[in-house]
Amino acid sequence: MSKINRKRNFMGLFAPFIIVLALILPGQVAVAIDDEAGGPTSPGVSVTAHWSTTAIPANGSSELGLLFKVPDRHHITDVEFGLFFVELSDTLGLDFGAPVFPKGEPFHDEVCYRGEVLVRVPVTASGDAVVGSHVIPVSVGYQICQEFGQEVCFLPEDKVVSAATEIVGAGTEVVAANERIFAGSAGIKPEEPQGLEARLMAALARGSWTAFFVAFLGGILASFTPCVYPVIPITIGYIGGASAGKPLRGLALSFIFALGIAIVYSSLGLFAAATGTLFGSISGSPVVNIVIALVFAVMGISMLGAFDIALPSALQTSLVGGSTKKGFFGPLLLGMASGLVMAPCVGPVIVALLAWVAQTGDLFYGWALLFTFSLGLGLLFLVIGTFAGAIQALPRAGSWMESVKKGFGWVLLAGALYMLRLTLPESIYYACWSILLITFSVFSGAFDMLSDEATARQKIGKAFTLVIFLLGGIFLFKSFYPNAIAGTATTGTHQELEWMVNKEEQAIDLATTNDMPVLIDVYADWCVACVELDEKTWVVPAVQKRVEDFVRLKLDFTKETPWVSEMKKKYKITGMPTVILQKGDREIARFTGFKPAEEFIALLDQHNL
Repeated sequence: MSKINRKRNFMGLFAPFIIVLALILPGQVAVAIDDEAGGPTSPGVSVTAHWSTTAIPANGSSELGLLFKVPDRHHITDVEFGLFFVELSDTLGLDFGAPVFPKGEPFHDEVCYRGEVLVRVPVTASGDAVVGSHVIPVSVGYQICQEFGQEVCFLPEDKVVSAATEIVGAGTEVVAANERIFAGSAGIKPEEPQGLEARLMAALARGSWTAFFVAFLGGILASFTPCVYPVIPITIGYIGGASAGKPLRGLALSFIFALGIAIVYSSLGLFAAATGTLFGSISGSPVVNIVIALVFAVMGISMLGAFDIALPSALQTSLVGGSTKKGFFGPLLLGMASGLVMAPCVGPVIVALLAWVAQTGDLFYGWALLFTFSLGLGLLFLVIGTFAGAIQALPRAGSWMESVKKGFGWVLLAGALYMLRLTLPESIYYACWSILLITFSVFSGAFDMLSDEATARQKIGKAFTLVIFLLGGIFLFKSFYPNAIAGTATTGTHQELEWMVNKEEQAIDLATTNDMPVLIDVYADWCVACVELDEKTWVVPAVQKRVEDFVRLKLDFTKETPWVSEMKKKYKITGMPTVILQKGDREIARFTGFKPAEEFIALLDQHNL
């Protein structure tokens, strides 16, 4: 127990004598003993517990603040009397330091405390602190005095205050909390938040509007992740073809396309946070993938000149006041479909947003933040689409422009087929690619005769279409004999890691019995970043060597089941991939999204694993 608490016990022995002395001293402060005799009654003091950080990391520190709200024209007596105290016992691997009382105000010949009084207690967590949510009892005491009318000091009061907190694994990033309460008081200063996720959580904790700026910036950065790449050629293909050589029209179409992305992406995020489902899981449905592919295919066929896509004439007239303008329904629909495509794109910022919405239940504010993030995500496509529209505005019109438009249509068809890569069996998938490539080469004149006056450009174009035809033939062969090519291609590749798949209880028991660390990879088949982690990180020999003494566990969250819901709650999963490092019952570190091999090894080095 701290020195100040031992001093309180010593001074507490003399408290009755101090009260009696106050009673017999004329002209000094009276003490109210019998409130039922018609005298003044104590208004009481509200005492609440607050933490300076969102959680306490093992091998880390935080600060507990006990906030005493003293009523107007009252004060708490000097801490030297031993009646104003805060007591805690070390528990759960937490070591509580001596309480730090603020500087009091002069009152007669003593010191008193008025208004909001914050008593700060430094807290240090050991390496084996018990990870989880806890409620810590804190004993507090005070004596309150009335300053108006007859100056009266009421009998000392004491109570137990509950301080709820969460202990997290060592190295887990936490951010400052309750900054308004802790600002200006002496004690430990929380570390400045580092990284975009930490800055976002700090802004959310203090209710700052800068959270919107951070969310927008996070969306911009997320637009450069690999799972967004399939949408780029789709954007170029549609906007470039539909802009009709008008740069401003290209800008307008790009804006509507980005708006469609933002509407769907933010709505999916809000649904995931409100219902507890995994963000992006809707894209795992084969039906959804087929619908998205059909949308892209219809857009592509339209670009090839088969038909035009627009709202019904009656609805179009009512929307634009009789104008004959059309074509804005297409980019909105395509943008919304693209929002579904990018739903599996998660990272630290979107995971932090989803967790915050789920915890606070503030759906409107959460949707606004998610929509802002989505606008940042769509900014790249606004720029790309405008640029594609500008290409059509080049001074060379005629057949060249029509060829470019049809080329964009073929790009959309390729994008539609790419969306089915996880839905179709491999043999059928390659057969479809073969049909698409062969059809493209035939319609592009691969077998048309060239005249003697053919230009070099025409000859190069014919050679290109013949190469595409040959590639289509290779894919057709691969669809019937998948191992004929794959067998030679895989020679010399790295051996894959062995994982325990969905055997969570056995893996944890094995790790506990043998005192081994655990590597948990939470994945889904529809998660592009999960595949990237498998193909670019887990196959690296240096990584495999570092984790060979780990119990390696994969949790497959492709389909929502009661077991998946249980694991999701247990490990607090909001997006994929999520990788967790733990030892025993203690989580050491985690990250969400793709992490290259060198960064993963650096994470292991940071925690001496």
